[in-house]
Amino acid sequence: MTAEQRLEAFLQEGRGPEQDPVFAAEVMRQVARRELKAQLAASAVLATAAAVGLWACAPILNAVIEPMALMLSPVVGMLTLTAAVVLISQNPAWLRLRL
Repeated sequence: MTAEQRLEAFLQEGRGPEQDPVFAAEVMRQVARRELKAQLAASAVLATAAAVGLWACAPILNAVIEPMALMLSPVVGMLTLTAAVVLISQNPAWLRLRL
């Protein structure tokens, strides 16, 4: 039986080659790695663009945020203290010392 006859007999059987789970897993891993690299590259480009944009806007943002920060710092301090008191009062186990 020649190689062509064997191939023809194989194709006439109507079944394809058996699936190799190790090969399929390796291919899926490589595809996932390729997609991850593409997503990381896109994220890096977006992060760089955002950093450049914020750097360009820094003088304007500084002029707006600095006076507001000075005005709101006592309010933020009181809110932080209130949140700490509420959290500690709801769970007094935080106050226990473990020696």
